[in-house]
Amino acid sequence: MIKAILFDLDGVLIDAVDLHQKAFIEAVRPYKEIDENYHMKYLNGIPTKKKLEKLGFNTDLIEEINCKKQEATFKLIKEIINPIEVVTNVIMEIKKRKIPFAVCSNSIRKSIELFLEYANIDGEEFIISNQDVINPKPDPEMYLKAMQLLQFSKEEILIVEDSPVGIQAAQAAGGILCKVANPYDLNKVINMLDELNK
Repeated sequence: MIKAILFDLDGVLIDAVDLHQKAFIEAVRPYKEIDENYHMKYLNGIPTKKKLEKLGFNTDLIEEINCKKQEATFKLIKEIINPIEVVTNVIMEIKKRKIPFAVCSNSIRKSIELFLEYANIDGEEFIISNQDVINPKPDPEMYLKAMQLLQFSKEEILIVEDSPVGIQAAQAAGGILCKVANPYDLNKVINMLDELNK
């Protein structure tokens, strides 16, 4: 019996893979040339600071580029993000069934809050950002912390993920995984609920 749902944000509730990629590439451009293919293959789903460490930047530059990336992200959220009908419908159905849900993302809290606002998603129990854990995904810490806050066992929690990094974290945490391709695939959540809560 599923008693709660943990959603990743980007690629699950919102369609912002391109947005994050664009903001990151823009922020890094004065220092290093990176294209979309490289970003998608090696950096997608990883927090910005970890991406910059992976690319070999020193601490001072990491802080500077991270700030530029956040500014670019906030600007793009306001320009690009809109509600997605299938996501809105799934969230409404979950609320109707009185199943609590939370959002667990490798983004910073301010970004998550802005994304949710512009995507018109509300009613979550809580948000866990990369600022709320020591180890972001693919480490399971974020999901284990959410399970503890919800006070349900891992067998009672559905985790909805799309990226390899998130899937690895979900599987390591031991929740029931619902893998989606993108936000337009979110009806899978309702199908799994129907199947598991018979």
